[in-house]
Amino acid sequence: MSTFDDVLGAAQGLPPAERIRLADALIETVPPDEWPAPSDEWIAEARRRSAEYDAGRMATSPWPEVRKRARREAGLDG
Repeated sequence: MSTFDDVLGAAQGLPPAERIRLADALIETVPPDEWPAPSDEWIAEARRRSAEYDAGRMATSPWPEVRKRARREAGLDG
């Protein structure tokens, strides 16, 4: 079996779009209960955005639309 460094080295040789695709695929394999806790900065930002949303000062988009747009902008989808 390959070591982490072997796998990382091989992955670093991929084109950028393929590295992003690999990272996305790997993240999908981690169960939510094993995700690291968010940082204090991230929690503060989430609270700020929640307050903006609650005050009606922020527009939202459904997750499938956001993901599709992000993948397109990253060059992962046509």
